[in-house]
Formats: sequence, structure tokens, C-alpha cells
Amino acid sequence: MKFYLQVYGCQMNVYEAGIIRQILNRAGIEETENESAADVLLMITCSVRKHAEMRALGRLRMFSAQKKNDPKKIIGVLGCMAQRLGEELISEHDVDLVVGPDNYSVIPELIKKLQNGDAPGTVLSLTGECYSDIYPVAQNHATATVIAMRGCSNFCSYCIVPYVKGPERSRPLKNILLEIKQLIDKGIKEITLLGQNILAYKNDGIDFVALLRSVSEINGLKRVRFLTSHPKDLNEKVLAAIRSLPHLCPQLHLPLQSGSNRILELMNRHYTREEYLDKVTMARDLIPDLSLTTDIIVGFPTETEEDFNATLDVVAKVKFDFAYMFKFSPRPGTKAADFTPPVPPAEASRRLSELIKIQNQITLDSNRAMIGKEYELLIEAKSPRGKGSLGRTRHGKVVILDEPFTPGNLVNVMITEIRGWTPVGKIIRR
Repeated sequence: MKFYLQVYGCQMNVYEAGIIRQILNRAGIEETENESAADVLLMITCSVRKHAEMRALGRLRMFSAQKKNDPKKIIGVLGCMAQRLGEELISEHDVDLVVGPDNYSVIPELIKKLQNGDAPGTVLSLTGECYSDIYPVAQNHATATVIAMRGCSNFCSYCIVPYVKGPERSRPLKNILLEIKQLIDKGIKEITLLGQNILAYKNDGIDFVALLRSVSEINGLKRVRFLTSHPKDLNEKVLAAIRSLPHLCPQLHLPLQSGSNRILELMNRHYTREEYLDKVTMARDLIPDLSLTTDIIVGFPTETEEDFNATLDVVAKVKFDFAYMFKFSPRPGTKAADFTPPVPPAEASRRLSELIKIQNQITLDSNRAMIGKEYELLIEAKSPRGKGSLGRTRHGKVVILDEPFTPGNLVNVMITEIRGWTPVGKIIRR
């Protein structure tokens, strides 16, 4: 048998796709990149924003069209959207198996039952699964992600994650270290530790800083990053670890979401704008060259022009290196889905456009400031255009080289120009 796997969503989904591949491979089901040759068409999906679900449902219609030509094909939806929509995917979208994030291990059994004539079904129990003993195959020759914890217990009013992923729970340290060592043996140079609320990692008395220390001591590892940090959990102890541990990259993703205290309270974020700015100041005092990125939502229900201007004010003060910026997307089942009055769509779009324009200029200025400076670059891939290479600095900045290099190479470059938005480097030494 062969399966085809379509992956949508965040780095967590990319990682979990690797778990699914491993489970299916162990069951003797091989992956193919040719949809028409696949016996099983699978999709792991995101449910954080409506747009992500609509995109996945559009792709699902293409799967259904293939099944009409070959009724023996099996269609499966996995992950967050499967957990949220459940039986609706079977009744309205011609799906055969619907499996939530904690139940991937049953996929081979469900496929076998469907082949034997069983009716379509769902497995959606939130069990607290961490897949601690299942190590996905690395999909990159230079970098890899490793899940340190799953789920979230913060219940931000706009966020679907606690409802589809369950409460936060941390993987045992020994399993994380073993997975990283296996990846290094396969040539991986950089690890990103993943968790919806990574700073809250705690397992058997080991906290996040102890995890960072243990990971940093692994022989052969060149770089360590982590995602995502909740501002309420950032403290001097974490920042001191970033500053002192040799492989920790000077980069921090710290979602702001809003610069208005009123909106932050409605979002249930557990910090104020003043507390957020104080933590940014502390971080930059301890790590002067820290690269800071963020997430921002505009058009949250009841957001006024004053609230929006408060967000712009924080953006101007902090000067993030990069920001992921979105319009509010109501998620059924979350508290914010019932908040009123909503911001009119046209007004939310205007605010988003204004924010993007301001942040894009800040990002461009940040990139231009790199010109004439030297950086260590880890080559990750071929450049998307041309015959050169794409690499990343320790600060997380993508740099293009005109020279081709094999992924995994560490090189020192001088930034010579900005091409579009992207810094261009010239090799100084390998």
C-alpha cells in the first residue's frame, strides 16, 4: 500500500507529519508523492484561522474528485481540523477516517478496517499523548524541529489550540535528548524545540532552563532555537540561559497580539503592555544583539482606533525584526467568537494594511543595518531563485548567497546588499 500526505499549518504540524510517516512506515505503508498512485490520501491540517481551514477543505475537494475515479481510495483528515470538525468531515466532505492529534497510532488499524468494508469513522479522544518513543524522520539536511511539549493550558480567548490539542504536557527529557542525538547522527546541525507554550516546559522536576542546558551539551549540535514563548513566562533565568549557553541563538519569538491593555485583558493574555515592554527592555539589556519577532492580531472584537493605535505605538517602540500579522479570525467554541461588537471587515483590513506597511519598513531598515557586517551562516537549501544558496544567521535572518553550497555547511559571510527584502552575502571564509 501507498499513502500521500498533504501537510498544512505550523511547524508543529510539519513535525507531527513526520510522526504519521513513521507510524505508517512501521505498518508497511509506503509514502508516495504521486497522488494518483496512492491508495490512501491523507491531510494533516491547521484550525487556528478560518482561512487555513478553507484552504484545506478546497484541497479535500480535489481528493474527493480522485476518489470518484477510484472508489477504493481512502481519504483521511488528521490533526487540529479533524478534532474540531469531527463527523462533519464524513457527512459533508466524503472523508473515510478522521483522526485527532492524540490518536495517530490508530491510523494503520483504521485503514485496514476500511479496506475490510467497515464504515467511515472518527477517533478524537484527547488522551495526553506525547508520542515520546516515535521519532520522525528529518526532512532537512541541516535543521530539524523537535517537540518538547504539546497542548496548551492558557485558554487565550481567541485560540482554538487548548480545545483541539488538549492541556499542556511535556515530553521526558531522555526522549528529547535521544531524538536530537539521532538527528545529529544524520547530519542535522540546528534544532528548534517546539511547544505551544515552550517556556512552561516541566517534566519530572526538570524545567525549561534545565532542558536548554541539557540540549546545549549534546556533542555535534551547533545551534538551538525554541518556539513559542508566552510573555508571562519569560524571566531573567531564561534570558540568562540564552546569553550564556554557547549554542543558544540570540533570537526570541515573543507574541504581543495587541498593544492595548483593554484588548489584552479580553484576550486573556495575563500581561499588560507595560509588563511586555519591561520584559523587552530586560531582554535587550541582557542580550544586546537579540533578534525579536512577534505575532499581532488586529480587528479583535470591540477594538477601537485608540486600541489599534496602542498596538502601533508598541510596534514603533520595540521595532521587531519581523512580525506575523493577522486579522482576527473567530473560532467556534472559543470565548472571543461570541464577543461583540465585531470590527467591520473593511476596517480590520485597513488596520492590517497600515500595520503591515509600518512593520515592513522596520524589517527593511533592520535588514539594511546588516550591510557591511559579518555573520555566520548555516546553509539550509538552494536559493528559491537562481543557482545559489539560502542560509540563516544565528539571529534567524535569511540570507541569500549567489554561490551554491550544500545544506549543512557553516560559512562566514559579509552582507553586501539587500535584494528586494532579503540580505545578500559574500563568502569570507568557510
